[in-house]
Amino acid sequence: MRITTNMIRRNYQNNLNSTLSGLEKARRQAETGRRFSKSYEDPSAAARATILENRYARNSDYRNAVEDTMKWQDTQEDVLMQLSNVAKEVNKNYGVEAVSGTNASVRDTYAATFREMQKSMVYALNTKFGNVFAMAGSDGQNAPFELKDDGTVTYRGLDVNDPANAAELEKLTKEHSYIDLGFGLTFSGGEIVSSSAFDAAFPGIKAVGFGQEDDGTSKNMIVLMGQMADVLDADEFDKEAYEKLWTQFDKGAGDIQNCLTEIGTKTKLLTSTQQRLDNEKLNITTQFDSTVNINEAEALMNFSYAQYVYNVALKIGTSLLSNSLLDFMK
Repeated sequence: MRITTNMIRRNYQNNLNSTLSGLEKARRQAETGRRFSKSYEDPSAAARATILENRYARNSDYRNAVEDTMKWQDTQEDVLMQLSNVAKEVNKNYGVEAVSGTNASVRDTYAATFREMQKSMVYALNTKFGNVFAMAGSDGQNAPFELKDDGTVTYRGLDVNDPANAAELEKLTKEHSYIDLGFGLTFSGGEIVSSSAFDAAFPGIKAVGFGQEDDGTSKNMIVLMGQMADVLDADEFDKEAYEKLWTQFDKGAGDIQNCLTEIGTKTKLLTSTQQRLDNEKLNITTQFDSTVNINEAEALMNFSYAQYVYNVALKIGTSLLSNSLLDFMK
Protein backbone atom coordinates (compact mmCIF):
# COMPACT_ATOMS: atom_id res chain seq x y z
CA MET A 1 0.00 0.00 0.00
CA ARG A 2 1.43 3.30 -1.02
CA ILE A 3 0.93 6.42 1.14
CA THR A 4 0.55 9.54 -0.90
CA THR A 5 0.74 13.14 0.11
CA ASN A 6 -3.00 13.49 -0.55
CA MET A 7 -3.70 10.71 1.94
CA ILE A 8 -1.49 12.40 4.52
CA ARG A 9 -3.19 15.70 3.74
CA ARG A 10 -6.67 14.25 4.24
CA ASN A 11 -5.74 12.59 7.52
CA TYR A 12 -4.04 15.72 8.67
CA GLN A 13 -7.00 17.91 7.79
CA ASN A 14 -9.36 15.58 9.63
CA ASN A 15 -7.17 15.65 12.71
CA LEU A 16 -6.71 19.41 12.42
CA ASN A 17 -10.48 19.91 12.24
CA SER A 18 -10.87 17.75 15.35
CA THR A 19 -8.22 19.83 17.11
CA LEU A 20 -9.94 23.04 15.99
CA SER A 21 -13.25 21.71 17.29
CA GLY A 22 -11.63 21.07 20.67
CA LEU A 23 -10.20 24.59 20.65
CA GLU A 24 -13.63 26.05 19.87
CA LYS A 25 -15.21 24.00 22.67
CA ALA A 26 -12.54 25.20 25.13
CA ARG A 27 -13.08 28.77 23.97
CA ARG A 28 -16.83 28.55 24.57
CA GLN A 29 -16.26 27.07 28.02
CA ALA A 30 -13.89 29.89 28.93
CA GLU A 31 -16.30 32.55 27.63
CA THR A 32 -19.56 31.16 29.01
CA GLY A 33 -18.34 29.32 32.09
CA ARG A 34 -20.46 26.30 31.08
CA ARG A 35 -19.27 22.77 30.45
CA PHE A 36 -21.57 22.40 27.44
CA SER A 37 -23.71 24.63 25.25
CA LYS A 38 -25.89 21.98 23.61
CA SER A 39 -27.53 19.03 25.30
CA TYR A 40 -26.02 16.55 22.82
CA GLU A 41 -22.53 17.50 24.00
CA ASP A 42 -23.26 15.88 27.40
CA PRO A 43 -26.72 14.24 27.46
CA SER A 44 -26.34 12.89 30.99
CA ALA A 45 -25.35 16.24 32.48
CA ALA A 46 -28.03 18.01 30.43
CA ALA A 47 -30.69 15.66 31.83
CA ARG A 48 -29.51 16.29 35.41
CA ALA A 49 -29.47 20.04 34.74
CA THR A 50 -33.08 19.95 33.53
CA ILE A 51 -34.16 18.15 36.69
CA LEU A 52 -32.27 20.66 38.86
CA GLU A 53 -33.78 23.61 36.97
CA ASN A 54 -37.28 22.24 37.59
CA ARG A 55 -36.49 21.74 41.27
CA TYR A 56 -35.12 25.28 41.50
CA ALA A 57 -38.23 26.76 39.87
CA ARG A 58 -40.48 24.78 42.21
CA ASN A 59 -38.38 25.85 45.20
CA SER A 60 -38.66 29.48 44.09
CA ASP A 61 -42.46 29.17 43.92
CA TYR A 62 -42.57 27.70 47.42
CA ARG A 63 -40.30 30.41 48.83
CA ASN A 64 -42.49 33.14 47.31
CA ALA A 65 -45.58 31.43 48.70
CA VAL A 66 -44.01 31.27 52.17
CA GLU A 67 -43.11 34.97 52.07
CA ASP A 68 -46.66 35.93 51.05
CA THR A 69 -48.14 33.63 53.68
CA MET A 70 -45.94 35.14 56.39
CA LYS A 71 -47.20 38.62 55.46
CA TRP A 72 -50.76 37.29 55.51
CA GLN A 73 -50.15 35.75 58.92
CA ASP A 74 -48.60 38.96 60.21
CA THR A 75 -51.83 40.75 59.28
CA GLN A 76 -53.88 38.20 61.22
CA GLU A 77 -51.55 38.50 64.19
CA ASP A 78 -51.82 42.30 64.11
CA VAL A 79 -55.63 42.00 64.26
CA LEU A 80 -55.45 39.67 67.26
CA MET A 81 -52.98 42.01 68.96
CA GLN A 82 -55.40 44.91 68.50
CA LEU A 83 -58.19 42.84 70.06
CA SER A 84 -55.89 41.81 72.88
CA ASN A 85 -54.94 45.45 73.54
CA VAL A 86 -58.61 46.41 73.75
CA ALA A 87 -59.22 43.58 76.21
CA LYS A 88 -56.24 44.68 78.32
CA GLU A 89 -57.49 48.27 78.29
CA VAL A 90 -60.91 47.17 79.53
CA ASN A 91 -59.33 44.96 82.18
CA LYS A 92 -57.01 47.73 83.38
CA ASN A 93 -59.22 50.79 83.37
CA TYR A 94 -62.84 49.65 83.15
CA GLY A 95 -63.16 46.72 85.54
CA VAL A 96 -65.78 46.57 88.25
CA GLU A 97 -63.52 48.42 90.67
CA ALA A 98 -63.09 51.30 88.19
CA VAL A 99 -66.82 52.11 88.10
CA SER A 100 -67.72 51.41 91.69
CA GLY A 101 -69.22 54.51 93.20
CA THR A 102 -68.78 56.66 90.07
CA ASN A 103 -71.42 59.14 89.08
CA ALA A 104 -73.65 58.99 86.00
CA SER A 105 -71.53 61.37 83.91
CA VAL A 106 -68.42 59.25 84.40
CA ARG A 107 -70.36 56.11 83.49
CA ASP A 108 -71.63 57.85 80.35
CA THR A 109 -68.03 58.59 79.38
CA TYR A 110 -67.10 54.96 79.93
CA ALA A 111 -70.10 53.84 77.89
CA ALA A 112 -69.11 56.10 74.98
CA THR A 113 -65.56 54.74 75.18
CA PHE A 114 -66.87 51.18 75.09
CA ARG A 115 -68.94 51.88 71.99
CA GLU A 116 -65.88 53.31 70.23
CA MET A 117 -63.86 50.26 71.29
CA GLN A 118 -66.67 48.08 69.97
CA LYS A 119 -66.39 49.75 66.57
CA SER A 120 -62.60 49.50 66.60
CA MET A 121 -62.86 45.75 67.18
CA VAL A 122 -65.12 45.40 64.15
CA TYR A 123 -62.80 47.59 62.06
CA ALA A 124 -59.82 45.45 63.09
CA LEU A 125 -61.63 42.20 62.28
CA ASN A 126 -62.49 43.57 58.84
CA THR A 127 -58.85 44.31 58.02
CA LYS A 128 -57.78 43.55 54.46
CA PHE A 129 -54.59 42.02 53.14
CA GLY A 130 -54.45 43.30 49.60
CA ASN A 131 -57.98 42.82 48.33
CA VAL A 132 -58.86 39.98 50.70
CA PHE A 133 -60.33 40.18 54.20
CA ALA A 134 -57.80 38.47 56.45
CA MET A 135 -60.22 37.24 59.12
CA ALA A 136 -63.07 36.10 56.88
CA GLY A 137 -62.28 32.40 56.71
CA SER A 138 -62.79 31.03 53.22
CA ASP A 139 -64.84 34.02 52.02
CA GLY A 140 -62.24 36.73 51.73
CA GLN A 141 -64.18 38.88 49.26
CA ASN A 142 -66.81 40.15 51.72
CA ALA A 143 -66.42 41.97 55.04
CA PRO A 144 -66.98 39.26 57.67
CA PHE A 145 -68.29 41.37 60.57
CA GLU A 146 -71.02 43.96 60.77
CA LEU A 147 -72.15 46.02 63.76
CA LYS A 148 -75.73 47.16 63.22
CA ASP A 149 -77.39 50.22 64.70
CA ASP A 150 -79.39 48.12 67.16
CA GLY A 151 -76.19 46.56 68.52
CA THR A 152 -76.56 43.27 66.65
CA VAL A 153 -73.27 41.78 65.51
CA THR A 154 -73.17 39.45 62.49
CA TYR A 155 -70.46 37.22 61.05
CA ARG A 156 -70.92 36.27 57.39
CA GLY A 157 -74.54 37.44 57.75
CA LEU A 158 -75.30 35.33 60.85
CA ASP A 159 -76.29 36.89 64.18
CA VAL A 160 -73.46 35.80 66.50
CA ASN A 161 -75.72 36.00 69.56
CA ASP A 162 -78.55 33.86 68.17
CA PRO A 163 -78.40 30.28 69.57
CA ALA A 164 -80.07 29.07 66.35
CA ASN A 165 -76.90 30.01 64.44
CA ALA A 166 -74.51 28.28 66.84
CA ALA A 167 -74.10 25.11 64.77
CA GLU A 168 -73.45 27.01 61.54
CA LEU A 169 -71.02 29.39 63.24
CA GLU A 170 -69.21 26.40 64.75
CA LYS A 171 -68.65 25.11 61.21
CA LEU A 172 -67.32 28.51 60.14
CA THR A 173 -64.71 28.43 62.91
CA LYS A 174 -63.29 25.27 61.32
CA GLU A 175 -62.91 26.57 57.77
CA HIS A 176 -59.60 25.94 56.05
CA SER A 177 -57.59 27.60 53.32
CA TYR A 178 -54.72 25.32 52.37
CA ILE A 179 -51.53 26.49 50.64
CA ASP A 180 -48.95 24.17 49.10
CA LEU A 181 -45.60 25.03 50.69
CA GLY A 182 -43.71 21.90 49.72
CA PHE A 183 -44.98 19.57 52.44
CA GLY A 184 -45.89 16.92 49.84
CA LEU A 185 -49.46 17.92 48.98
CA THR A 186 -51.70 14.83 48.98
CA PHE A 187 -55.42 14.12 48.76
CA SER A 188 -57.59 11.54 50.45
CA GLY A 189 -61.21 11.02 49.47
CA GLY A 190 -61.12 14.21 47.39
CA GLU A 191 -59.95 16.27 50.39
CA ILE A 192 -56.53 17.70 51.12
CA VAL A 193 -54.65 15.87 53.85
CA SER A 194 -54.17 18.60 56.47
CA SER A 195 -50.60 17.56 57.28
CA SER A 196 -49.53 17.94 53.64
CA ALA A 197 -50.36 21.67 53.31
CA PHE A 198 -50.36 24.86 55.37
CA ASP A 199 -53.70 26.14 56.64
CA ALA A 200 -53.65 29.94 56.26
CA ALA A 201 -57.26 30.51 57.33
CA PHE A 202 -58.10 32.07 60.68
CA PRO A 203 -61.84 32.86 60.95
CA GLY A 204 -62.36 35.96 63.05
CA ILE A 205 -65.37 34.44 64.79
CA LYS A 206 -63.00 31.96 66.37
CA ALA A 207 -61.24 34.83 68.16
CA VAL A 208 -64.22 36.81 69.50
CA GLY A 209 -66.65 33.95 70.18
CA PHE A 210 -70.33 33.36 69.47
CA GLY A 211 -73.50 32.05 71.08
CA GLN A 212 -74.63 32.32 74.70
CA GLU A 213 -73.92 30.75 78.05
CA ASP A 214 -76.63 28.73 79.78
CA ASP A 215 -77.66 31.84 81.72
CA GLY A 216 -78.10 33.83 78.50
CA THR A 217 -74.82 35.77 78.73
CA SER A 218 -73.32 36.39 75.31
CA LYS A 219 -70.01 34.74 74.47
CA ASN A 220 -69.15 37.30 71.79
CA MET A 221 -66.75 40.00 72.92
CA ILE A 222 -68.13 42.64 70.59
CA VAL A 223 -71.68 42.06 71.82
CA LEU A 224 -70.45 42.06 75.43
CA MET A 225 -68.78 45.41 74.87
CA GLY A 226 -72.08 46.90 73.71
CA GLN A 227 -74.00 45.31 76.58
CA MET A 228 -71.54 46.71 79.11
CA ALA A 229 -72.04 50.15 77.55
CA ASP A 230 -75.83 49.70 77.89
CA VAL A 231 -75.47 48.87 81.60
CA LEU A 232 -73.32 51.95 82.10
CA ASP A 233 -75.86 54.08 80.22
CA ALA A 234 -78.75 52.95 82.42
CA ASP A 235 -80.22 55.39 84.94
CA GLU A 236 -79.53 52.90 87.69
CA PHE A 237 -76.14 51.23 87.52
CA ASP A 238 -76.46 47.46 87.98
CA LYS A 239 -73.09 46.52 89.37
CA GLU A 240 -73.90 42.81 89.46
CA ALA A 241 -74.95 42.76 85.79
CA TYR A 242 -71.87 44.72 84.79
CA GLU A 243 -69.57 42.42 86.76
CA LYS A 244 -71.16 39.41 85.08
CA LEU A 245 -70.59 40.87 81.62
CA TRP A 246 -67.08 41.99 82.45
CA THR A 247 -66.16 38.52 83.78
CA GLN A 248 -67.37 36.94 80.53
CA PHE A 249 -65.44 39.55 78.53
CA ASP A 250 -62.30 38.75 80.51
CA LYS A 251 -62.80 35.07 79.69
CA GLY A 252 -62.94 36.01 76.00
CA ALA A 253 -59.69 37.94 76.44
CA GLY A 254 -58.06 34.68 77.54
CA ASP A 255 -59.35 32.99 74.40
CA ILE A 256 -57.70 35.71 72.31
CA GLN A 257 -54.39 34.95 74.00
CA ASN A 258 -54.85 31.30 73.04
CA CYS A 259 -55.45 32.41 69.43
CA LEU A 260 -52.25 34.45 69.53
CA THR A 261 -50.40 31.37 70.75
CA GLU A 262 -51.86 29.38 67.85
CA ILE A 263 -50.77 32.05 65.36
CA GLY A 264 -47.31 32.09 66.94
CA THR A 265 -46.99 28.32 66.47
CA LYS A 266 -47.95 28.63 62.80
CA THR A 267 -45.45 31.48 62.40
CA LYS A 268 -42.68 29.26 63.75
CA LEU A 269 -43.66 26.61 61.24
CA LEU A 270 -43.44 29.16 58.42
CA THR A 271 -40.05 30.36 59.65
CA SER A 272 -38.64 26.82 59.77
CA THR A 273 -40.15 26.12 56.33
CA GLN A 274 -38.49 29.24 54.94
CA GLN A 275 -35.12 28.14 56.36
CA ARG A 276 -35.55 24.66 54.90
CA LEU A 277 -36.37 26.07 51.47
CA ASP A 278 -33.41 28.45 51.62
CA ASN A 279 -31.11 25.52 52.42
CA GLU A 280 -32.65 23.52 49.60
CA LYS A 281 -32.07 26.43 47.23
CA LEU A 282 -28.39 26.49 48.21
CA ASN A 283 -28.06 22.73 47.69
CA ILE A 284 -29.76 22.88 44.28
CA THR A 285 -27.56 25.80 43.22
CA THR A 286 -24.43 23.92 44.28
CA GLN A 287 -25.47 20.78 42.40
CA PHE A 288 -26.39 22.77 39.29
CA ASP A 289 -23.08 24.62 39.39
CA SER A 290 -21.08 21.40 39.55
CA THR A 291 -23.19 19.83 36.78
CA VAL A 292 -23.35 22.69 34.28
CA ASN A 293 -20.63 25.18 35.07
CA ILE A 294 -16.88 24.80 34.86
CA ASN A 295 -14.27 26.24 37.14
CA GLU A 296 -12.80 29.42 35.66
CA ALA A 297 -9.20 28.35 36.22
CA GLU A 298 -9.90 24.93 34.72
CA ALA A 299 -11.60 26.50 31.70
CA LEU A 300 -8.67 28.85 31.04
CA MET A 301 -6.19 26.02 31.44
CA ASN A 302 -8.14 23.85 28.99
CA PHE A 303 -8.31 26.72 26.51
CA SER A 304 -4.57 27.40 26.77
CA TYR A 305 -3.78 23.74 26.25
CA ALA A 306 -6.18 23.44 23.28
CA GLN A 307 -4.66 26.54 21.70
CA TYR A 308 -1.17 25.17 22.21
CA VAL A 309 -2.14 21.84 20.58
CA TYR A 310 -3.72 23.67 17.65
CA ASN A 311 -0.65 25.84 17.09
CA VAL A 312 1.61 22.77 17.19
CA ALA A 313 -0.66 21.03 14.68
CA LEU A 314 -0.37 23.99 12.33
CA LYS A 315 3.42 23.92 12.52
CA ILE A 316 3.53 20.19 11.89
CA GLY A 317 1.29 20.66 8.87
CA THR A 318 3.82 22.87 7.10
CA SER A 319 6.31 19.98 7.00
CA LEU A 320 3.77 17.34 5.94
CA LEU A 321 1.97 19.00 3.09
CA SER A 322 4.84 19.11 0.50
CA ASN A 323 4.33 17.14 -2.74
CA SER A 324 6.27 13.94 -3.50
CA LEU A 325 7.00 11.96 -6.73
CA LEU A 326 4.21 9.51 -5.84
CA ASP A 327 1.62 12.30 -6.16
CA PHE A 328 2.41 12.47 -9.91
CA MET A 329 2.39 8.71 -10.56
CA LYS A 330 -0.70 6.91 -11.78
